[in-house]
Amino acid sequence: MNSRFLSALAVLVVVSGCDCGGSVKRTFAKIEVLDDMGADRSTIDFGQVQLNTTSTARIRIRSSGTAPLNITAAAFTNMKFGNGEMLPITLSPNAEQMYAFTFKPTEPDLREMGTVTLTTDDPQRPMVQITLFGTGIAAVATVMPRTLDFGEVYVAEDKSLDVTITNAGSNTLDVTNAALNPASPAGLSGDLTPLKTSLNAGGTAKATLKFAPTMTGDLSATIDITLGGGLDPLRVNVRGKAIEAVPKVCFKFDDSPMESCADRATTMLQFPFGSLCDNRLFPPDGGQRCNSADGGSAASSRSGRLYVRNEGNTPVQYAFNLNLLAGGRCDAGTGIDFEFSNAPSPDAGRFMVSTAKLPNQVSDPKPWETAPVNVTYRPTSRCRDDAADQVQIFWTRQGEPIGNATRQPQAIVMVLNGQSLLPRGVTSDLNISLSGQVTSVTQNYNGLSNIGDAPLTIRTAQIWQASFLADGGTGTEPFEECLPGAGGACRFFWWSTPPTLPTTLAGATTPSMPVNRVLGQIGFGQQDGGTVAPQVGTPYRVFAVFETDDPYGSPCPYPTTGSCVISNLRAIAQ
Repeated sequence: MNSRFLSALAVLVVVSGCDCGGSVKRTFAKIEVLDDMGADRSTIDFGQVQLNTTSTARIRIRSSGTAPLNITAAAFTNMKFGNGEMLPITLSPNAEQMYAFTFKPTEPDLREMGTVTLTTDDPQRPMVQITLFGTGIAAVATVMPRTLDFGEVYVAEDKSLDVTITNAGSNTLDVTNAALNPASPAGLSGDLTPLKTSLNAGGTAKATLKFAPTMTGDLSATIDITLGGGLDPLRVNVRGKAIEAVPKVCFKFDDSPMESCADRATTMLQFPFGSLCDNRLFPPDGGQRCNSADGGSAASSRSGRLYVRNEGNTPVQYAFNLNLLAGGRCDAGTGIDFEFSNAPSPDAGRFMVSTAKLPNQVSDPKPWETAPVNVTYRPTSRCRDDAADQVQIFWTRQGEPIGNATRQPQAIVMVLNGQSLLPRGVTSDLNISLSGQVTSVTQNYNGLSNIGDAPLTIRTAQIWQASFLADGGTGTEPFEECLPGAGGACRFFWWSTPPTLPTTLAGATTPSMPVNRVLGQIGFGQQDGGTVAPQVGTPYRVFAVFETDDPYGSPCPYPTTGSCVISNLRAIAQ
């Protein structure tokens, strides 16, 4: 077969293959990039975008062909721009899609430009190029300080600090919210509204917070700041510590498990040591004892411990003064019956513990408490009016107040007092009347009472006369004791029933309730066997002399020993 025949055959085959007995419809894909009005679009401008923030812009793509449109790839010339879709994508004929692109600037105030090339199966536009524009701008929020530290603030005082937000960028900064977390921290207050604002470049906003604690403890909170424009939020840490020294001056008797303390609420306390055996009248080493007013046995000394405690969380500086004079002694001396373990001398009058700090370091183990001062009361009276002793103890702050409030307490006062158990005899006069034909009378006599709180022992009881004690100018009798029996001295007075001596009167529970008893009977008139009777209308007087163990009674001016209590005995015949 020759070549001409083969060519003709080939033509016949081709022609024969196209003649299918009808018309042929061709299909193909077609892409259109449109704006909102339906016109062709070839650019996207992202405008101004915050640095390091991803902005998304969309473009309208339509499949206007008769076959599905496939977009298989997107190539960018500037890596600041990116693809916002997952490829490949397929659009049915006459379908549309808003195709997303992204822009994330990293440099401020720089106009960026790039292109993206979409690969499609449109035979007429296999490559579609779109030009991209965008500008990076910076709204840079800075906050000062990043930690708002109030430090130590004393309870009932306050401290204020400012927090400031500044726009250090080139774009407007929107602060959409600022809030405390937790919402109401103990002791912290302030208005954060001024921070919630729009700041131009270089602009600032400031808010003030105040820490005014009412109780000790740590402050821990945050200020959470929310920013617009996709910026990350800011956080300011807030911290502080509420401090307070809570000093107490305490005393505890050794014979009691309970302590008593003076503090902010009770700045003055009294500690009665009670009435104790007087160590002069009843020396413990002499084997003598005294009894209390209720008949019980009384001690000759009592002790306790005095100390300072700080129950706060910060040290306190203080001075400790002890005033041992309390008005001085009745004998003009300076001694006192309270003894202190660290007193320079019991007769020094007063002493002061140098300024001290409790504790030396906050890290010292608790309880923060000073070593105790041992206090002993051992009453030893020197005269009647020295039966009561008192010591005043003054605790005072040193070097304070510091801050804007007075720190309490400024001073604490403690008073220690005690007294000696001492007897005290007082007399009552006796008036006797003799009338009619009666030649003599007898009358009960309890002429001595005890108003002291210690027992009173009566050693002797005598009746005496002396010219300087006679009434009405009739005192011509010699100085002598009135003895029992007719013809004795004093003529008209005698012990009808002498007292049984020695005898003891118990201590009185109160001076208004003296302790006494009938000591004997006094007789007046013409004594048995006597021939002389009292003259009618003439007053007569002698005196009773009681010698007692009252160490502070009057010295006896008569031939007796010890101290005396003198009572007048008066009589008249009618």
